[in-house]
Amino acid sequence: MRTLDPAGRRAWESRLGLDPGALELIIHQSDLWIEAQQGVRTPESYWEGVRERLGLSPADLIQLRRDYFSGDVLDRDLITLIESLRAQGYKVGLLSNDSLYLEEKLRVSLGITDCFDAVVISAQIGVMKPEAQSYRAIAHKLGLSLPECVFIDDNTANVDGARGVGMKAILYRAGMDVSAALAPVLEQDRTRAVIFDYGNVLDIPTDWETWRIHRDAFGARFGMTGDDMGVRIYQSEAWAMVKVGVISFQVYLEQVFGPLGITDPQTQEALFWEYHQDRLTIHPIMLKILHQLKESGRYKLSILSNAWQQNMAEWLAQERGLGGIFDDVVSSAEVGIAKPDREIYHLALQRLGLRPGEAIFIDDLSRNTVEAEAIGLPCIVCESPEQVQNELQARGILP
Repeated sequence: MRTLDPAGRRAWESRLGLDPGALELIIHQSDLWIEAQQGVRTPESYWEGVRERLGLSPADLIQLRRDYFSGDVLDRDLITLIESLRAQGYKVGLLSNDSLYLEEKLRVSLGITDCFDAVVISAQIGVMKPEAQSYRAIAHKLGLSLPECVFIDDNTANVDGARGVGMKAILYRAGMDVSAALAPVLEQDRTRAVIFDYGNVLDIPTDWETWRIHRDAFGARFGMTGDDMGVRIYQSEAWAMVKVGVISFQVYLEQVFGPLGITDPQTQEALFWEYHQDRLTIHPIMLKILHQLKESGRYKLSILSNAWQQNMAEWLAQERGLGGIFDDVVSSAEVGIAKPDREIYHLALQRLGLRPGEAIFIDDLSRNTVEAEAIGLPCIVCESPEQVQNELQARGILP
């Protein structure tokens, strides 16, 4: 929406004895308006507050509202562009700081609700731009990660906020050729690589309930729960050190199992692999995805894993039958950096010869994907093989 003719506003300012521009400050920059945009105040309560501040009668308020917005018009050129983008397969969302009234306005007064795949209004979620959660809300509703989105706003603070969470962003100015501004951004965002985490992504159990029962029984042998055993193996100080190569795998095993009375190195290693029973093969769907991507010839494939293996590429080939699949393998123990340190994402991309927008990263932990998205690397948070497959298909990466 653009205000082409402010005459109605200026007339009311003259009538009320206000300086030019003062009416906009009361209506769109007051504490009342902030509360309405946050959803704390209803649209009706907001306008009643405006009426009281200006000393108007109810009838005068109706006329003021009509005159105030009389010079506003819908930018039909942008609507045409939106329709064109959707016809090309792009998702289009609307993210606006506004009151709950905007939902009705889009649907009834303007009739443009159907132009958008998703709409997020600040009053609906209680968060306003440039707060990070507002950008996450629209990306989530669109089914995309933040770096897969291009955000356009005429407010510098809002544009900076979008960039701060990993979105591409364009600062809008009246008269801008939005199509021309979008073209180079859309062109550079072509997926050329898919980067996978290993644990809980490729080696997902085919039956989670069976895995949990096994893990609980394993922990019970040592007088602890399955969750406690999982913490001991993957959230301990020993794990923090082995995954960046500070200690060897053998020393790690001693620190995990030694205090439990298991001192024989061979027994310690046998227990480690016994714990991972049902996790010793690649999930069939994930294996199919890997082969589909490889056979397409369109993408580089990479592993980026917090792992103890110093030579993970060799281990994947020999122990998991994945030789020849990956163009690169980055193991945290080999490079001495672990996720979610942003440096490891930059390293993985550098080794592939790509920029962040040219790859997509799949990991099961949101703490890892949040940091990846912050550098502009699109992500999928893995919840299941089927979900990963569906999301790759939605992005046109898988057929």
